[in-house]
Amino acid sequence: MRRGTNAGGMRRYNERLILSAVRRMNGASKAELARVTALSPQAVVRIVDELDEGGLLFQAGKRTGGMGQPATIYRINGKRGYTVGVEVGRGDTTLVLLDFDGERKAVCRHAGSFPSIDTVLRHVNAFIDEHLGSTTLLSAEAFMGIGVAMPWFLGEWRNEIGISIDQADEWRRADVADRLQAGLAWPAYFENDGNAAALAQLLCGAGVDLQDFLAINIGTFIGGGLVLGGRVHQGRHGNAGALASIPVCAGGKSDYLVHHASLYALDQNAGAEERSAWTRRCVAALASAVTSANSLLDLEAVIIDGALPPAGLEEIASGLRRHFSTDAPPDFFAPEIRNGTLGNVAAAVGAGLLPLHASFAPDLASLFKKD
Repeated sequence: MRRGTNAGGMRRYNERLILSAVRRMNGASKAELARVTALSPQAVVRIVDELDEGGLLFQAGKRTGGMGQPATIYRINGKRGYTVGVEVGRGDTTLVLLDFDGERKAVCRHAGSFPSIDTVLRHVNAFIDEHLGSTTLLSAEAFMGIGVAMPWFLGEWRNEIGISIDQADEWRRADVADRLQAGLAWPAYFENDGNAAALAQLLCGAGVDLQDFLAINIGTFIGGGLVLGGRVHQGRHGNAGALASIPVCAGGKSDYLVHHASLYALDQNAGAEERSAWTRRCVAALASAVTSANSLLDLEAVIIDGALPPAGLEEIASGLRRHFSTDAPPDFFAPEIRNGTLGNVAAAVGAGLLPLHASFAPDLASLFKKD
């Protein structure tokens, strides 16, 4: 895996490497940046000073301790630019406004029905008009674009959520991205929702210190994304980590994970006993899926996040920890089970990071490489 280089022709790459390191470390000194990027101290000083002068970084303060002078800590300048992230889900559309540092400035969620392309465009344009229309932030320099995250098979599993053939077919067409882009006045970046959520966990969520993890998102349908070597692993068709169709055994029969770990199968008005039964089924099915995934990939961690309240996510995470503490195979290195903190905006935040990631991120495998 390539790390930072001192070659003059890689100057732009090294600038992106520094920005990504500062973002993941939530602020860093020049010495720390030289250590994690393997760039020379002289190169780091030059690049950081140029990024500071250009307004991409700013001096956030001093860090004392140890020998020598206090170290200056640099952070991302959030006011440098803005993006909008959109998650198109089967039961809702979620929108976030992010600054250049990935901080959420506004969040809006439209829930209740399966979306149409026209409805999504109406929500996006209204959101941008409300939060940016009366400002100067829609200039080419300040507004960096729109990220859109959605399942590649949004129109599938039709019977599970009760939508018509016409509703499903609109999202099965090959020109979906073109139709969405045609309705937007700014550049749009498209990604699978599971990959977007994994990107959010990697850059500003529970996976900022990890290289290899599976990000599980519990929503209307169970979903996931995979990070290997410090970058989102998309797979040949961009669908790696899509967990819905993983086979599991339930009640002595073979089935798919989607039927046992998805919120569409849980009545929102269910009582405590019914919710507890759903959680037990969910944990059992996820334990089987995680065992399969980890046996193949030998992961550092599995992150559990999604639309459930924190207490509900903790029940599932705790159930998985108990399972692997007592029932793991004898030749199995159990991954750490981590609780996510992004909740039901993970994919939308990841979508909002897409324009930043496209313009200002190198191969993140270069960062935090283990010796």
